[in-house]
Amino acid sequence: MRVGILGGGRWGQALARLIMAAGHEPFIAYRDRRPPQILKATSNPPEVSAACDLLLVATSASETRRAIRLARPGPGNRVVVAGRGLEPATGAWLADVVTQESDVVRVGALAGPAPVEEILNGGLCAGVVASRFADVRRLTTEALHSSRYRVYATEDLPGVQLTGAMVPVLAAVVGMAVNLRGSGVGMHALVVARGLGEAGRLAAAVGADPLTFAGLAGVGDLVAAQARPGQPSFESGASLAHGRRDRGPLPIARALLKLAERHRVELPLTQALVDTYDGADPLEVVQGLMARAAVAERT
Repeated sequence: MRVGILGGGRWGQALARLIMAAGHEPFIAYRDRRPPQILKATSNPPEVSAACDLLLVATSASETRRAIRLARPGPGNRVVVAGRGLEPATGAWLADVVTQESDVVRVGALAGPAPVEEILNGGLCAGVVASRFADVRRLTTEALHSSRYRVYATEDLPGVQLTGAMVPVLAAVVGMAVNLRGSGVGMHALVVARGLGEAGRLAAAVGADPLTFAGLAGVGDLVAAQARPGQPSFESGASLAHGRRDRGPLPIARALLKLAERHRVELPLTQALVDTYDGADPLEVVQGLMARAAVAERT
């Protein structure tokens, strides 16, 4: 099977390695950079759409719309987005971006703990493909599943997209909290547990399965985000604790807050992260979280 990849960066090249490990042929559409070495690639994205039934979108969330416009996939294509859940500028689900910008109907999303460097170095990992369409789940599993990369399937497309958006935000909160003076494993555990609770409340509100966050795409991805030195979101949060600010996952955190506001769901950890990026003192922000009124464990 020939599998199309929209995006010739390191994530696209990592997916290409997984496709080859599964015994299939990747075909990469690249733009604005040199062609990937060794791998079959073209600078004409519609060529990939014409040649491949299954397309994996390996761009950042903010570049997904442009990638679909350039590739012009049609109703015969199955398109699986492998970005981070929400388009930062609009708050739209990435799968919806695909259907807004093309005639594609059968869409899905891929998420989970799959660090690019580990894939490129031959490491073992896994992911979750979500789609309402059985053929999308089947083709994606066939394209990627091997002894190097296990693929699990679910129909919970909103849940998997939401985990993809929330994991980098929660990883940044953890990075900030555990690097503050006086914090330790107790704070670490508190942020992780309450962060997953926060994600579960929003999942229920948007019609997703809260239990998706207990699986590979949620807890699994969050564990990976904290366990590997240099993970961008965690390191961005750690920098906040030391008074250094970059954008990090701020755009997607803002998009999540807008989504939560529409559904009347509180996201105190996400709000705290945004406040810190906007200039609030990180220690005062965490102290404010600790001073919130006591609530029942399930809320």
